[in-house]
Amino acid sequence: MDKFVGFFDSNFFQTIVTLAVGLIAYIVYSRQRNDYKKDAANALLLEIQHAERSIARAKDHIRKDNLDVDLEILQVNSWPAHKHLFSRDFDKDEWDAITAYYNNAQLLDRAIKYNSLGFSNDVEQIRANKQRVLADFTKETIDKMATEPGTSAEDALQAFNKQMELFDKLYMEKQGKYAYKPNKPINDAKIYLEDLQPISTTSVGTKLKKLADVK
Repeated sequence: MDKFVGFFDSNFFQTIVTLAVGLIAYIVYSRQRNDYKKDAANALLLEIQHAERSIARAKDHIRKDNLDVDLEILQVNSWPAHKHLFSRDFDKDEWDAITAYYNNAQLLDRAIKYNSLGFSNDVEQIRANKQRVLADFTKETIDKMATEPGTSAEDALQAFNKQMELFDKLYMEKQGKYAYKPNKPINDAKIYLEDLQPISTTSVGTKLKKLADVK
């Protein structure tokens, strides 16, 4: 009995326990890290696949010199947060390809948003102009009825309606033809799209699928 007690109290036993605890902790850590890396690879793969589908739609619009499209190329950008996990999985060319892909996708997103912002500002200005003209026509109609007592309310209303119809015809209907459309977002988008070639079908995609355990 004393031998067993002595063994459990010995440095050798304490060393074994320490090694066993350390081994278990390492195994748990390795499994958790592998699961995390697998999830990260799957997230990157899904992001790239979504971006490629969105890029295809953007190209259809750019062919018509039109960037008025509701698109988000990158829903999430996981590469900066997770790239350290894959330092041993991708070679330099693959690493650079992923980094460039995400950078160009972000730039394309900015071009689309900038173009959309310009459109929104135009709509707001058109709305403001229309409200201003409506207020001016209303005041003119009221002033006319006050200064010309013989003018009936019905005649004044008809004149008002004609003015507004003419305004719509001359101003509102010509917005599509004369609206200002900046060329920079479209020209920038063309450049980014040239560099945004699919990478899910390259060795990058193959490795991500393997890491994510996707068939």
